[in-house]
Amino acid sequence: MKNHAVCIPFPAQGHIRPMLKLAQLLHSNFGFHITFINTQHNHQTLFHEYLETMTPNTFRFESIPDCIDDLNNILSIITSILDNHLGPPLKKLLLKLGGKNDNLRPPVTCMVSDVAMSNFTLDVADELGIPAVVLQTSSACGMMGYLQHRQLLDKGIIPLKDSNYLTNGDLDKIIDWIPSLKGIRLKDMPTSIRTMDLNDKMMNFVMSSEYRALNSQAIIINTFAALEQDVLKDLSSFSPNIYPIGPLNLLVDQTIPNDEANWPIGPSHLCNEEDIEYIHWLDSQEPNSVLYVNFGTIVVLTQEKLVEFACGLANSNHKFFWVVRTGLDNTFSIGFEEEIKERGLLASWCDQERVLGHPSIGGFVTHCGWNSMIESVSNGIPMICCPFFAEQGTNSWYCCNYLGAGVSLSTFVERDEVEKAVKELMEEGKGKELKKKAIEWGQSAQESTMSPNGSSYVNLKSIVNNVLVSNHTNQIRDV
Repeated sequence: MKNHAVCIPFPAQGHIRPMLKLAQLLHSNFGFHITFINTQHNHQTLFHEYLETMTPNTFRFESIPDCIDDLNNILSIITSILDNHLGPPLKKLLLKLGGKNDNLRPPVTCMVSDVAMSNFTLDVADELGIPAVVLQTSSACGMMGYLQHRQLLDKGIIPLKDSNYLTNGDLDKIIDWIPSLKGIRLKDMPTSIRTMDLNDKMMNFVMSSEYRALNSQAIIINTFAALEQDVLKDLSSFSPNIYPIGPLNLLVDQTIPNDEANWPIGPSHLCNEEDIEYIHWLDSQEPNSVLYVNFGTIVVLTQEKLVEFACGLANSNHKFFWVVRTGLDNTFSIGFEEEIKERGLLASWCDQERVLGHPSIGGFVTHCGWNSMIESVSNGIPMICCPFFAEQGTNSWYCCNYLGAGVSLSTFVERDEVEKAVKELMEEGKGKELKKKAIEWGQSAQESTMSPNGSSYVNLKSIVNNVLVSNHTNQIRDV
């Protein structure tokens, strides 16, 4: 009986990318047939180049209807999930895969679901009698933050009392019951706690999905044991079945042949080498001399913050490579691009993993999304942490206070603060210590993913052997 895993990410790029890497690992290292299931919009827009041509028949893409009013609105996606609009079409699709009219695939034998989809995916898996594991795309410390909502409610700390919580000191309260996050403040916890409404959709979605995921047969986290050792130990009180298998980017790089590792994580391989101006520019720079700046695919700086940040960068007199998203009304102050043309480069997109692995990169200004942070850690790059929402504040706090590999930058973004943070990271003194710690964590990340004895590699093999293929007769039963 061949193993056939369905992989179901949350419909956002920051969730899709790590799920793709995990799917690659199951396919290339363990011989799984893979069906990667996106919502219809992402299926057509993100993967149209690969649907039939770039991947083998044993790695295929399918979709379920969006049933979502606005895919750019996180609450619209959450509402659709909470109202179970996605459950019935998923069940219908899984029953079809590997059926008598499907000559390309064997029947489905297991499921890998994003934690944020667990409210309905795990119910479908139970109904169809297949084992299911979940992928936590946040950090372990982010997961710990999400799991505090119930205790915060029980203690009467949330919902917050009034709308002045940002200025009246409420968020400065120390959360003193998490040993592995000693000293963390309410303001450092995931932003879903910042509500005055007991029925807040975001808060209740986070609680329900995280706690539902605890009942899965395994929780996979894109981290590694040494990086979040104490947090993982605390998390074991919630579930004994938590497995750190990251950094996924390193696990892919170290265990999958190059000709397979490049798909289907595009669009980087759609660019010709000679067309990538930023790589040539980085090649011309001194080692550790360039600050890389990227706030991800969702964060939007206001015009005021954009100008302040740009001025702070320029005033630091350090070289930088800044990825500024297209399609936005990004207008820099008069003379900015002329002023920085000898020491700064702007682009609308880049292959981030390639940039962070470039020897000229000496630091990274990040919004603290976990994909970005774990990729930075993988390459031994210290960070300037500028979190905006979700668990980004928790990641920032952990990086600066525990890992010792980051400098904190307020999201209020004033030019003097930006200039100070850049100099602190990129110059001698504290910058040297931050770089040293970052390199140490990078070496630890490399060790965790090495075959055959790295902790993350061993954990992945354990999940495959003990859960996903523990019963070779597992396949969808008739319902």
